Parts: sequence; C-alpha cells; structure tokens
Amino acid sequence: MNKKILFSTLLLSVIALAGCSKPNNGNSESIRDDYKLSFIAPSGAPTIAFYDVASEGMLTTNSVPANVGAQLQNDLYDGVVFDFYNGLKSIKNNQCDYELVRIITGGNFYLVGFNKEEVPTKDDYIVSFGQNLLPDLVYKSIYGEEIAAATKYVNGVADIGGIMESGLHNGNQVDYVLVAQPVLFSKLSSSPIKSQLKVVASLRDEWFEKTGQTAIPQAGLFVNKTKYSEHTSVFNGFLDEFEDAINTCIEDPATMKAGIESVGDVEAQKALFGFTSTVAYNVQKDNANGFALVSSEDHAKLNIQDFLNALGKTQENYDDYINLY
Repeated sequence: MNKKILFSTLLLSVIALAGCSKPNNGNSESIRDDYKLSFIAPSGAPTIAFYDVASEGMLTTNSVPANVGAQLQNDLYDGVVFDFYNGLKSIKNNQCDYELVRIITGGNFYLVGFNKEEVPTKDDYIVSFGQNLLPDLVYKSIYGEEIAAATKYVNGVADIGGIMESGLHNGNQVDYVLVAQPVLFSKLSSSPIKSQLKVVASLRDEWFEKTGQTAIPQAGLFVNKTKYSEHTSVFNGFLDEFEDAINTCIEDPATMKAGIESVGDVEAQKALFGFTSTVAYNVQKDNANGFALVSSEDHAKLNIQDFLNALGKTQENYDDYINLY
C-alpha cells in the first residue's frame, strides 16, 4: 500500500470536515498553531533531523535510551524516536498505540581501539552501549559469541565518550569501545588521549561485507496512532517537513547548522541535541553524511524484513506495526 496516498486521503477528509477551522494557506507552522506536536528522542545522531523545529519546543531528549523507549507504552508524546527493532518489539508485545513511520539513521557506529588496530579477541577489554539494542545486535552478529561474551556495557553512547577521555572503565584499562557519531568525531578531536584512539572498523562497512546490505536500519520515528487520527493535517505537514529536513542535513549542512544554533548557545545545543552545531556540521560537511541519515531515495529502497532476516530474526514479523511514510 502506498502510505502517502493513504495519508493524503485522510488529509482531504479532515479538510472537508473542518471548513470553519483556521485556514492553512500552505503554511505548516500555522497548522501547528492549533496543535503543537511533541517528540522525545535519545540524545545523539537522530535528533539532527529535528534541527528545524527544535527551537519551537517540540523536541525533548534523554541521554538514557531506555527512558525514551519506555515512552512507547505511554501516550505522553506524539512521536517517539527509538531503536527501530526494539521499538517494534515493545509495540507488539505491549500493544502500544504507536507505529513506525520513518527510519532516520542507517548505521553510524564504529569500533575504536586504544592503541590497537587489529580485530579484537575474547581476551580484550571491550565496552559497548545499550545492551541488546540494535547497534549491539549488529555488533554481536558481526563479531560472534566469544567477543560478545567478553563485552561490558554502559547505558548510552555518552558514557562511551567518557571512556574515550580516560581510557578506563570501572578502573580497568579499555582495549576497545563501540561508539556512534557524533561522539566519535568529538572525542577524536578533543580527548586528552586522542593519540591513542584508532578507528578499527565501521560496522556499516562490516555489515555490507557480511550481508551485501548497504544500510543498517537504526533509529526510527514512531507516531502515536490515535493522536495522528485526531490531528492528521498537522502530522502530515510535519512528516513532509521531516523528510525535507533529513535531506537538507545530507545535502546542505550549513542550513542544518543554523537551525541547531537557533536553540541557543553551545551549552543549550549540547543539552538538547547532545552535540553542538559545529560538530554536526563537521560530521556532515563535504557530503560525508557521518550521521548516516537515510535519504528519501535510500528510504524507498529499505526492506526491513530482509534486514531482520540477515540479523537472524527470520521468525519475527512486524508488518502490522509499520506504516512507512
């Protein structure tokens, strides 16, 4: 089914029934005057896609991903950004009132060694983040059970950033960490021990070698279905803008940089996004797309079931909880 056709049909119905409401005149901001959307996301890469609406107070962030995922079982937010796989599992298992509408990022995590450049072994001290979340599942699939069994975990990628500043975890010298952008860029630039840090592998590249798939579906946007049905025109306007914002982050990072700066000074930027406009620009500039945002073109090619099959989840199906825009 073409979801955009479905959404357009719903939109026409809403307009027909709302003849006395405030006219839009093609301006999605005027639509939002009547209902202000609210979103929650983990601090980090996916928040960059909200650069153009963050100054409107529509985005809340939390540095602990599990705290964000828990919101799928509530109705506090119009949209939740979370690890797409565990988000779908939560929705299915708990019959939550959300559905997946967009994959935002497509694999921006890396294995970094401390004075090491070779593949890790089971005897190395390895620290990762978000146990059993999507990056961890891909990491385990690539490196195998022995490496997985030797890996220690912290809550989020911000904690990995701290380890990249000290080289220590619980008083132990670390050999490797799994880290995501933009924390990787920041620590390679500013860590007191940056000379020790070596990027050993991009998991996206490793995944391609293993499966032939060019992207790792990562963070997804989940929309509250009841609130969507009540405010269809507002959601549709936002989702169209969201699509444009993702493409702009890839093609015109200077515009994205200005949008991030609209929320305030560097401390305000870090508090909301988890990074500054300068870091975001440097990670995205020169067509690098270091955040691994999924463009409209690439999004149209994604096959979530093929990815799950490659991950070994062949018996799992979430079609009833996916409504890609």
